[in-house]
Amino acid sequence: MGEVEKQVLFSLIYFFVIVLIAGFLRSIWGKIKKRTSSHFPSSSIIPFLEETRSPIYYLIVVGGFYFSLQRLLVYSQVKKMLGVKFICGLFYSAVVLLISYLVYVLSKVSINWYLEKIAPRTRTHLDEEFLPLMNRLLKVIILFIAVTIILDHFKVNIAGFLATAGVASLAVAFAAQETLANFISGFTIMIDKPFRVGDRIKLPSGEIGDVTDIGLRSTKILSFDHNIIVIPNKEITNAQLVNYSYPTPRFKIRAKLGVAYGSDMEKVKKVLMDILRKDKNVLEKPSPEVFFTDFGDSSLNLLIVYWISDYRNRFRISDEINMEIDKKFREKNISIPFPQHDVHIIPPEENE
Repeated sequence: MGEVEKQVLFSLIYFFVIVLIAGFLRSIWGKIKKRTSSHFPSSSIIPFLEETRSPIYYLIVVGGFYFSLQRLLVYSQVKKMLGVKFICGLFYSAVVLLISYLVYVLSKVSINWYLEKIAPRTRTHLDEEFLPLMNRLLKVIILFIAVTIILDHFKVNIAGFLATAGVASLAVAFAAQETLANFISGFTIMIDKPFRVGDRIKLPSGEIGDVTDIGLRSTKILSFDHNIIVIPNKEITNAQLVNYSYPTPRFKIRAKLGVAYGSDMEKVKKVLMDILRKDKNVLEKPSPEVFFTDFGDSSLNLLIVYWISDYRNRFRISDEINMEIDKKFREKNISIPFPQHDVHIIPPEENE
């Protein structure tokens, strides 16, 4: 048996041993996962074991075959064999891609662990909103690095490739200005936090709804009609919004009311204040107030101002207060007039 044949045999044995080791590690990996799941079902290491088991196995197998081929390439007879260097290059590419995938899996598992365990305990929501975007960005960066390494291995001119990519990126940037503007605005929303997911906001058009999603390109708002309003991030960052949830969910209700001319205004204001103070949903601080604002065409007008703890209960509490006002006014003989006009017809003077 010649030296080359002997080395081929050693390489096959070497590769066979690596496959056995990979299979053994995969089996051990599965047993560790099974025991951890049964004893510690909420352990943060379980997703790590699930996500990394197969990539590590294939990395060891493919890497073992690649290094086995590398041992043989020192011999000129093997180098001259058709396609050996190309096959070796393919396996090198596979190793790089598997390592890149493993790095991405580790970063994804780490980010998911942070979002599940740490983010809920932090005071800011920036990490919860920013890290999913960072996860997507890492995927692109890791893939770009992997492709660059593979091209360098095959002696492809990376500088020319990067220059071409730069020109192409510039052309894409001009063609997708709106998309890029929306993308940057999405980051601005997450950093500046004019609103967050779950906040109730009022748009310049007058529509009110709850923010359900802040994406890379657009923000989705669920209206009171249970319809989704999709707004590009560029537009919403340049708009003047009202955020009912920030800095607190407390909400001030202003209600206008008119009573008939001739009513005892001291009595009317006392009745209204009694109603507001007795209602458990009306906050004591800031205290409710009733103002006699003006003399209307058909009524004496008042403004009722009170605070509630949560804007989401606005309509229910307003309904309760209005029902109680109507009830008490009937009991106290306080009338609420309807709009009316008195028309006086003066006959023209007769010519003498």
